Amino acid sequence: MKINTKLSALCIAATLMSVAQAAAAAPVVTAPAEATQPNVASPSASAPAQVPAPAASASATTPAPAQAPSVPAASTPAAAAGSAKAATPAAPSAPVQRPSTPVAPSASAQRPSTSVAPAAAPSVPSTVKPSKPQQPSTSAPAAAASSVKPTQLDKLNHESAVPLVLEAQSRYQYAISGGSPVGEAFQLNGKSYRYLSEDIGTKTKLISYLTQAYTKQASEQFVGKFFVEVNGRLAQLNADGGNLLEFSRATAKMVTMTPVKRSYLLTVPYPAETKQANAKITVNFEKVGSYWKISSAPHVIF
Repeated sequence: MKINTKLSALCIAATLMSVAQAAAAAPVVTAPAEATQPNVASPSASAPAQVPAPAASASATTPAPAQAPSVPAASTPAAAAGSAKAATPAAPSAPVQRPSTPVAPSASAQRPSTSVAPAAAPSVPSTVKPSKPQQPSTSAPAAAASSVKPTQLDKLNHESAVPLVLEAQSRYQYAISGGSPVGEAFQLNGKSYRYLSEDIGTKTKLISYLTQAYTKQASEQFVGKFFVEVNGRLAQLNADGGNLLEFSRATAKMVTMTPVKRSYLLTVPYPAETKQANAKITVNFEKVGSYWKISSAPHVIF
């Protein structure tokens, strides 16, 4: 009886100790259970099932964190949701096709291409262009005539006569104005004279200058009438002369003609504001060597 009593006492003591150990281990198990609650709502029911295994509590704590990373497996649906969001932009990709649908503008691109046909139209004026250069080509002889120097005129007609007259007028005016620059003035026989410029300051120089457009006889006649020689230098009265006739607008008509001599009647207008009738002047020409010269004295014409 004593043995049974001791055995029962030991059983009771062992039971109490196991209960005490279970009670002591219970708080340890509840802590991981709380840790698992924030992650998964259902694990609260599975926590009591793990209470009877206190010894495995330490090991149970380690798998619990291992399960926490398993929660990101639930995040894979979130990734799927993200992929779904990525898929939803496929809808904007459809609007991208709308600009591509303006392939209709390609039809408008074809409209400019239709304008290529007008490019062929300008080819019609291009055929006209060759005809226009042909018209100036007919006037080319006139251009060739104007390119001839008046002082080297070998063919005289009603057109080439006027440029030679203009050259003769220019040389006459330069000489009658004393050249450039005019020499110093002096008194002679109670009258004021001036020397000619250095380039035409002697009789030889002046005759050489005038005979580029006039014959030698016409040049000497002019020099003898309007210039005096003083100490080897030519001088003239200190005065200027000239007229208003516009020889640049003159027209010429041949009056007489021989192989070496010709006469032309010039019609020379005055300036419009003077309201004077055109002047009629006869100019004689003579061929000297290979070139035509004016045989009328300068002062007779101008």
